[in-house]
Amino acid sequence: MSNNSYTCSLQSLISDVINLTLLSQLDGVVIDNITLDSRQVKSGALFVALDGANTAGQLYIDSAIEQGAVAVLCEQATTQPNYIEYRGTTPIIYITKLTHLLSPIAVKFYQHPQQGLRLIGITGTNGKTTVTQLISQWLEKLGQCTYSMGTLGNGLSRQLVASPNTTLNALDLMANLANAKTLGAKYVVMEVSSHGLELGRVNGLTFDIAAFTNLSQDHLDFHGDMISYAKAKKQLFSAKYAKHAVLNGNDQTALSWAKDWHSENPLSSYNQKLSDASDYVLAREVRYSSEGIEAAIESSFGQGVLSSKLLGEFNLDNLLCAINVLCAAGFELSKILELAPSIESIPGRMEVFQQAKSPTVVVDYAHTPDALEQTIKALRRHCDGRLIVMFGCGGDRDNTKRPLMAQAAQQHGDSLFITQDNSRSEPFSKILVDIERGLGAPNDVVIEPDRRKAVALAIDSAQIGDIVLLAGKGHEDYQIIDNMRFDYDERALAQKIVGRY
Repeated sequence: MSNNSYTCSLQSLISDVINLTLLSQLDGVVIDNITLDSRQVKSGALFVALDGANTAGQLYIDSAIEQGAVAVLCEQATTQPNYIEYRGTTPIIYITKLTHLLSPIAVKFYQHPQQGLRLIGITGTNGKTTVTQLISQWLEKLGQCTYSMGTLGNGLSRQLVASPNTTLNALDLMANLANAKTLGAKYVVMEVSSHGLELGRVNGLTFDIAAFTNLSQDHLDFHGDMISYAKAKKQLFSAKYAKHAVLNGNDQTALSWAKDWHSENPLSSYNQKLSDASDYVLAREVRYSSEGIEAAIESSFGQGVLSSKLLGEFNLDNLLCAINVLCAAGFELSKILELAPSIESIPGRMEVFQQAKSPTVVVDYAHTPDALEQTIKALRRHCDGRLIVMFGCGGDRDNTKRPLMAQAAQQHGDSLFITQDNSRSEPFSKILVDIERGLGAPNDVVIEPDRRKAVALAIDSAQIGDIVLLAGKGHEDYQIIDNMRFDYDERALAQKIVGRY
């Protein structure tokens, strides 16, 4: 994505961040690109030296200057006043809380890219990706050019570019919004992670509609506890970030927020009609089958029948969330429901691979205890035979969820295969110890560290009528072991093995 069409004076860019005395030292400094990555620095660049997870941004300042950076913004951890130092003739501006100031700086550099776009944000532990993609699909079918941003990538429909994070850093996020505008998008639908909110990545944005799917245990390695995790998510529903809120009426966290709902922005709810909600979307007479879901829709926007090829109760939640958001955006319920049968499943989200004589193989991204439990329960409704579950747990992440995932898999599945996920730098043997704490009697449990072999063993153990759930990788096309990245596409592997039947 090119920054070349954007040029501005450094003084104007950070005039709201530093005082006039410091600004006067930057007269004549013009920048035409801005980056956090020293490897992407070009002549005329502003390099932003922030600390990453594994390295300090200041280590790359000299390299950035050598490559043509005309100025550097640097985060200072102390509470001393902002100041400027020079390396040669290049100013290095040290700014307190730069991480949280970066979003409004990026808004200025990219010339307020949100203007002219309708922005929809989705947050929650599970379902963000699915809801984002469902809304994007529906908007496209409703004739709206739509740009989506999140786990599956960033871009127009069927033109997604891989994303390093669920919610991009502030600079890349604004660059993508500018790109969306250039490509003619009218809507941007974005996953908003708790990390993104807590680290200030969306500080410069206001969402026309913000939606909440659910909250369950995840990311405690970052947030510390569930109260802090919920508090991070809740930020999105303040008037600072959202003009209109959509909450899941079946989620306890959402119910607690709704009890003392502020009047700063209107509230809609799905699954249950919340007392302070001005609008709602409910499903009645729900029927699950091997073909998908059917339900009668009752709402403040009208009534109708929902028919979807998606599987599982939690996908009904995702569909209701998407419908609520689209109705809140002003689209007719009747048209939304008319298009529902044509909405496709999301890659790696309850994605089915099957031949006439094969067992049913489902690839799903479930990688939290709640997501794994809900996925298995959802598939049970569609299963005539045994339900075989394969999963692993990521390394260098919240280890308290590992025994909980094992417990959910063993309690609700009939047969269990344990393998590696993204072990990263952590030995699989250590991860396995945590997983095994959640296991009861080791009946019908197979441990196979090689994920390819584990997939083959799980599918080969099944018969027609059985369902094999391959959980954890979903859409990902890689595996990280010993901090090395290997090509690994579970969807392609499942398709290949099923194709042999």
